[in-house]
Amino acid sequence: MHEENFPLRHFDSLEVQCTLRQPGGEGPFPLVIVAPGFLGFKDWGFFPYVSERICQAGFLVLTFSHSLCGVADNLFEITDQEAFARNSTSQELKDWDLILDTILSGRLHQARRSKLNRVGIVGHSRGGSYAILMARKTPQIQSIVAWGAIETFHRYGAESVKQWRATGSLPLEGKSSRTPLKLGIQALDALERNYERLDVMAAVRSVNIPILLLHGREDRRVPLAEGKHLLQAANPYFSQLYIIEAAGHSFRTSHPFTAPSLPLSEAVTKTVSWLERTLTP
Repeated sequence: MHEENFPLRHFDSLEVQCTLRQPGGEGPFPLVIVAPGFLGFKDWGFFPYVSERICQAGFLVLTFSHSLCGVADNLFEITDQEAFARNSTSQELKDWDLILDTILSGRLHQARRSKLNRVGIVGHSRGGSYAILMARKTPQIQSIVAWGAIETFHRYGAESVKQWRATGSLPLEGKSSRTPLKLGIQALDALERNYERLDVMAAVRSVNIPILLLHGREDRRVPLAEGKHLLQAANPYFSQLYIIEAAGHSFRTSHPFTAPSLPLSEAVTKTVSWLERTLTP
């Protein structure tokens, strides 16, 4: 396996930092994008381990960090408070467009080794929900594994929204970062402006590709009920909900990552099996 790090650049100079993992052999190989969720990034916790396991199964694997995720010189921690505060779903949608445009135009590193018409996405939390949104407009996406996916991006109560609008920011108290973080007003504006683009339930109703909804039964960040709602809306011939017992939102792992837990190992095994069945001839 070979790893290569590189940025993809927006026209306004913002960069999406990427890692491409390549298996041995000539290929071409199906390409799998591994996508982080809120407060996640490509080197967070289990993402490198999961990406390596998928690559070892014979897939090109692209991981990335959103351009305003707040990761700067320290690749393993969110430290850039100002960048994080400027982030929004509008910017993250632009990041996704940049990634998919780069892949489908053949401009990705090692494009000759990838099957551009057979792209899979493994997304954690809202990374999985973004995958469903992207599949609605990108026919080359042929398979999705969504870990703990959210059914809606609108996750803030009326009182929080009122305070957010009044003060211009929303502090993220008690979240998994040592750096005090907040979201700026543009994040709230983007949620309201992009209501239809962010309609996960409408998207999952409209796509007809294999979708594995993988959820921890003890997930308190994104309750299992959200996975069940997504399954009810999805095409029953292509979709499946797989529940991992004794697992929460991070599958009993933490950041920094030390070793795979039993729930994580089960999630990876199920994910690789799904990708092999849906992306390879």
